[in-house]
Amino acid sequence: MQYSNNPFSACIEIFTKPSRVFDTINEKHNWSWIPFIFVSLFGILPLYWYMNVVDFNWYLDVYISTAMGEVSPAERDNFRAALTQQNLTFGMIAGALFFQLVTNAILAAYLNFATKADDNNLNGFTDWFGFTWWVSLPMVIGFIASILMLIISSNPEMPMGSLNPLTLSYLLSIDMQSTWFGFTNAIRPDLILTMYLLAVGISRWTDFESKKIYLIAFTPFALFFIVWILVLI
Repeated sequence: MQYSNNPFSACIEIFTKPSRVFDTINEKHNWSWIPFIFVSLFGILPLYWYMNVVDFNWYLDVYISTAMGEVSPAERDNFRAALTQQNLTFGMIAGALFFQLVTNAILAAYLNFATKADDNNLNGFTDWFGFTWWVSLPMVIGFIASILMLIISSNPEMPMGSLNPLTLSYLLSIDMQSTWFGFTNAIRPDLILTMYLLAVGISRWTDFESKKIYLIAFTPFALFFIVWILVLI
């Protein structure tokens, strides 16, 4: 059995030799700090950059319109007065980090529960939590695409929905104020790759048959999007 040499090379090999990486991190539990740092840094960098190049007054109008909907001018003015570029920027960054932590924790709890049926699986919640950061690494592809968009764009009124050109919302030109924006913005190629890596990782850490592996890997995403659609309609 071959293993990755170090956590940095493993972050590259997760895209080319995922089985090797999952075999390695099943032994090297402290390696998961590296993908955690990568996902976190690449997650906040496009947000921070965007908020420092966008026309803030224009963005604030869009943000208030999206967040508050039909409210009185006085309420809009009070909301605007309470928001500064700095506190909105750091609020968004903190929210993004918190959301990723909670999402990965929920996924880890699910994986820990779903794999208990395998008597040979000795991994606990913390092991699966570390595992989730490795399968989250495809998100870096979208973050890099966002950074490239910021580099080539000279438009100070670029909608945040245009940051990631790989999302379905971008491809279909769905406005941020549309009720379907969030749903279509979540549909990205990196999400499909994450689901695939989940299946590969489960196959390396358990003795389940293929059907059960893919059922465990795909079920939470399928349920999430089905519930989301039902809420929207």
